[in-house]
Amino acid sequence: MRQSLQTFTKEMIMQNLGSIASLLRETSEVVVFSGAGLSADSGIPTFRDGATGLWNNVDPDEVASIEGFLRNPQRAWSWLLQLRNLVDERHPNAGHHAIARLDEICSAQQFTVITQNIDGYHARAGNQNVLEVHGTIHRVRCHRHCGFVASWDQSSLEPYACPVCGAPVRPDLVMFGEMLDEAVFAAAEISSLNADVFFCVGTSFTVQPAARLPLWAKQAGAVVVEVNPHPTPLSDLADYSIRSGASQFFGALCAKLEAPDL
Repeated sequence: MRQSLQTFTKEMIMQNLGSIASLLRETSEVVVFSGAGLSADSGIPTFRDGATGLWNNVDPDEVASIEGFLRNPQRAWSWLLQLRNLVDERHPNAGHHAIARLDEICSAQQFTVITQNIDGYHARAGNQNVLEVHGTIHRVRCHRHCGFVASWDQSSLEPYACPVCGAPVRPDLVMFGEMLDEAVFAAAEISSLNADVFFCVGTSFTVQPAARLPLWAKQAGAVVVEVNPHPTPLSDLADYSIRSGASQFFGALCAKLEAPDL
């Protein structure tokens, strides 16, 4: 039975964890869809926060778009290398760990994380089935998709030619102006359509086509639970729109699921 639309204050969250926990106990497939807001607590600056951190005094079109990379590979490579080094220096936060803990608790269910983030923190926290729809900062590949893929190791300080075909080697992430990887996004779409409960956390729902996933999940019958401190375009459509950070909500949800029945 689909729940009616409810918007929760932090004070109301504990009163409604029971119904969400009950849903999880009865479902077979769970999806967590995450965005940049989840990694902000790890100190990874988000583009939409404005000119802060690595985004300060740079033109995103020059350092994070495919056109910028092809115009000046060294400039884009150097900036993305700074981002990779920052990601390596920081760590998954309590929200990532709480989602990984939920994955363990829901071991009897199919549990999938779909993330727009390129930092790899879900896997580092312990999630097993992670679909990175925007790629990863930790890997490089041939720009022509000839098949060459490698780790972005510490020695790769400058762009270089693909050792297989000679095309440019670039970070294996989706830059502005590029299409998503078809196979990865198709897997994300299938998981969304099969989900019984679909959590959305830390995303503004403005980046297409990934923003369609919760809508497809809802249309297919999933209960959609939004977890975000601020309203988003999804808030009025979600079955539960909860004003909370990820660590607080998922930590409390895990505690509720692990609590002995009284």
